[in-house]
Order: sequence, then C-alpha cells, then structure tokens
Amino acid sequence: MPIALFAIAVAVAVWVFDARATTVIVVVRHAETESTADPDPNLSLSGKERAARLARLLANLQAPRALDAVFAADTRRAQQTVQPLAEALSLPVNVVPPALWPELAQRIRREHRGEVILVAGDAKAIPAVIAAFADQEVQIADGDFDGLYLIFSPQLSRTRLLKLHY
Repeated sequence: MPIALFAIAVAVAVWVFDARATTVIVVVRHAETESTADPDPNLSLSGKERAARLARLLANLQAPRALDAVFAADTRRAQQTVQPLAEALSLPVNVVPPALWPELAQRIRREHRGEVILVAGDAKAIPAVIAAFADQEVQIADGDFDGLYLIFSPQLSRTRLLKLHY
C-alpha cells in the first residue's frame, strides 16, 4: 500500500509540474489592411476593429497576467494588430525581423516557459511558427484574418493546437 500511495503522489507531482510549465502561445495573422500599392500598408477600418476585438478578447484571459509577452513581425500591419492589446496591458511589442522568425519558437521556449505569449505575423510566417511548436501544418488563405491559433506546449506531454475565430 505505501508503494501505491508513493506512486500516486509522484504522478500528481509530475502532473502539477507539467501544468505549471505549460507555455501557451496565441498566434494570429495581422488584421485586414488598406488597399494600396504600399508594400507595408496600415490596417483598414475593419482591421482596426479586428485589432480592438483581439484586445478585448485576450485582455480578459485569467492568469496572474493576461499575457506575459507580445511578439510581432516588423511590419506596420502586424504591429498595429497587437498594439491595442499591448497598450491595454502595458507590455512592449517585441518586433521580430524576418531573419529571426525561424528562431522565434526556440526563443519563446527558452525565455518564456510557462507563460502566455502572443505572436502576430503574416500568412507566410505564421504557419512556420505553428509548425515549430505543434509539428502540424496549417495554411492561411488570403482572406483569413480571423484565425486565432492556441498552442498549448507542456514541458512533458504532447503539444496541442486549437484554431478559433475572433
């Protein structure tokens, strides 16, 4: 009987450790942009409304803090998508240049274990980030601006990916 109780205690301790060390990564594509010839356009009115909707949705997450860090591509549209939320939570936006996107998943795992992180980028960069965490391929259609990917990356067990719409 003492061995069974010890085994149960160890199993519970491992489960608690794994739950506390779970990193949650929220991944979104930038919101809708203005129709312009500019290669780095600003958000359109509907894009600004979507960014505000994202801010309202994620600012209400329950944790010691709703988010611990915000990462965005080095484009105006990605930064404008996360800016309302970053301002509401008094968090800086960590701008990620294209050359560093392949290393972003490793950086988050190393520096933000057990935290809740937001990542915003374009339709080409986001699938690579998701694949680096969840080992699943996703494709983002040209008109898909409402996808919100939740990646639960525990320390010991299997990573899970959920796709929501906002």
